Amino acid sequence: MENKTEEIKNAVRKELEGTEYEVSSLTPLSGGTANFIYLARLRKPLSGGVNQVVLKHGEAYVALHPDFKLEMVRCNIEEEGLRLLSQFPAVISPPYEVGTPKLYHFNSQTSTQVQEYLPNATNLKAYALANFQGPTTASTKPQCLQLGQSLGRWLRGFHNWSDQPDNQGLHKLFAKNTAMRSIKKAINYDQLLGRLSMFPAILQEHKGTLEQIVAMATAELGDESKLSVIHGDFWTGNILIPNAPLDSDEAVPIRIIDWEMAQVGVRAEDLGQAIAELWQLKLYKQINAALWIIEGFVSGYGKVDSDFMFRVLIHVGAHLICIGSTTPGWGTPEDGQDIAKAGRDVLLNAWKKNAEAFRGHDLQHVLG
Repeated sequence: MENKTEEIKNAVRKELEGTEYEVSSLTPLSGGTANFIYLARLRKPLSGGVNQVVLKHGEAYVALHPDFKLEMVRCNIEEEGLRLLSQFPAVISPPYEVGTPKLYHFNSQTSTQVQEYLPNATNLKAYALANFQGPTTASTKPQCLQLGQSLGRWLRGFHNWSDQPDNQGLHKLFAKNTAMRSIKKAINYDQLLGRLSMFPAILQEHKGTLEQIVAMATAELGDESKLSVIHGDFWTGNILIPNAPLDSDEAVPIRIIDWEMAQVGVRAEDLGQAIAELWQLKLYKQINAALWIIEGFVSGYGKVDSDFMFRVLIHVGAHLICIGSTTPGWGTPEDGQDIAKAGRDVLLNAWKKNAEAFRGHDLQHVLG
């Protein structure tokens, strides 16, 4: 595997020789699993003085798990999607300016992209783990609320923008990403039944309800006329922010990255995935600031009906059971079981639309 990784790195370097994107150095970037991603220093700056970019190279498999095969169309969808999304203005909620990365170049023959690099950036998950563990000061709460609100406003703006008649090209493009849509449903819902054997004491007695939830998720995808444009992988790892204090007086750029899972799907799942991953920071690492970001995020997204928000919570619960309970390196098997139990309770109460169960709950703000 190591030899293959080095081989791809050298091939990407050679591919760009003689172009304006010829590199003097390539440094692997962490955070992604599906693709080979590098920070590239260019031999000559681009117009505007840009001398560092992100190189993203895709293969027909998951980079960290070569036996997991992926369709290459995902790379073309991300490339064309970023070009279309360049028409979607950044959402400015001072001090935050939230948008998508600029795409400089794409080679459709090799599936190599050159994207904007956000200097000194980290993802929101890593930022929270580095800065919000332990006691937090009173000044942290308004900063976290503001950050969450900016992300919620961006997501609502993106959803609304993609619905406009002039932007239906995005819907048609993302509708082609059926393979990634199937993977998303399999990971988040079909896998619920597989977790019965992993957590029998927690889940077995609810097998019938879990089967109904899986059937619902399957039926939702059966009528494409009812599906909408979604990011498809909207979580803390795909939100890049500067690795600096939040109390900045200057504009703070935030970039929403990794668009190869973009699809037409169930809109509540974009919110549910982000909320689930933020809540995991509280459940595993006792990071209270994550709850403030959730509160701001829901507020920023704006008013929706209760059915929508119960569907959000269903996804939160499913995500915790299927993904959060087995996140590598986060805790002990007992911790994973506690996460599965928390997810189960949210899932079942959301399925029953039991609003009372969320009064005083960590996720009470999701229902308003």
